[in-house]
Amino acid sequence: VWGVSEGTAANCLLVATVGAIVSYWPVGQLSSKIGRKKMILCGVTLLAACFLVSGLMKEMTVLMYVGLALVGLAWASINVNSFPMVVELAQGSDTGKYTGYYYTTSMAAQVITPVLSGAVLEYGYLLLGSADPNAGYVFLFPYGTLFVALSFVTMLFVRHGDAKPL
Repeated sequence: VWGVSEGTAANCLLVATVGAIVSYWPVGQLSSKIGRKKMILCGVTLLAACFLVSGLMKEMTVLMYVGLALVGLAWASINVNSFPMVVELAQGSDTGKYTGYYYTTSMAAQVITPVLSGAVLEYGYLLLGSADPNAGYVFLFPYGTLFVALSFVTMLFVRHGDAKPL
């Protein structure tokens, strides 16, 4: 999308990963105060905003590294809180069952989305009427934004599993 080298793309992933690692502990602390669901919703909102802004960018700039660190923070806000919410939903002997549900759906999404997004990216140029097969990559960030926004909607229906105040 931004026409960067593979090395620069790897650095982008590294910045997002470092942003997540640096955020894990503070996100956990803040989640204890405001609640897991609110923290996940904040993370989903931030992630969607980062994807949306990234989709509007036409080239890689130094400012994008800040955005990538925010992607890491957003991902940490979601990741740190998801599994504990599942465990809170379970009652004693059901913990294993709920863990199975969580990992089954999570892994299914990780199997399905590369196929689906790959089809969108590979054949997206046809939607644009372009002869350039790489033109479909303009759909990368809108695709991510759409599915992150959908996760926000599904999160609104979650009623249990939040951290209980002491």
